[in-house]
Amino acid sequence: MHLFSRNTLPWIAAALCACLALVGCQTFADLTSEAKAFIERAAPPSQPPAPGTEKPQTAALGQMEERIVRDINAIRERGNLAPLKPNAKLAQVARSYSRLMAEQNFFSHTGPKGDSVADRVRSAGVFYLVVGENLAYVGGSKRPVEIAVQGWMKSPGHRENILRPVYMETGVGGWKKGNRIYFTQVFLTQVSIRNR
Repeated sequence: MHLFSRNTLPWIAAALCACLALVGCQTFADLTSEAKAFIERAAPPSQPPAPGTEKPQTAALGQMEERIVRDINAIRERGNLAPLKPNAKLAQVARSYSRLMAEQNFFSHTGPKGDSVADRVRSAGVFYLVVGENLAYVGGSKRPVEIAVQGWMKSPGHRENILRPVYMETGVGGWKKGNRIYFTQVFLTQVSIRNR
């Protein structure tokens, strides 16, 4: 009996952390070895990013995105963990989601169409062993990066995402609307897909 069809990829939700007023986190667990083998055989090739998502909204937001990656890596290094490698495709996923939250005035790991971080990452053509997401929005502050990172570190679920040894890559995307800045950070370890 086959557990999976070619139309259904087997992703397992391990934990969904409660969203706070400032921050939110979500983590999806490791794939089974059978699921990994299925993905290696059936995964479609990566697609290019959607137009308009390649660059930060502003140069200042681009610098904030880079600073979050640096700050998170400094925290990981103090904990004797390997730094996360920046992944441009994950940054585009994160930026697009921050933009969606800002423009549609919501704050949730679940998008308006019911999509999760796992769905958004797969839609970008990235296949993973484990994926997680931290969210933050900061309003009216001159120190949005510090507030977001400090808020994540004070919350057990977000701190766990930041300090999870299995994560190898990250992408951060920010979007500003009015006096609010939305940040999304995606954490991931990819599946190696080999052509057979």
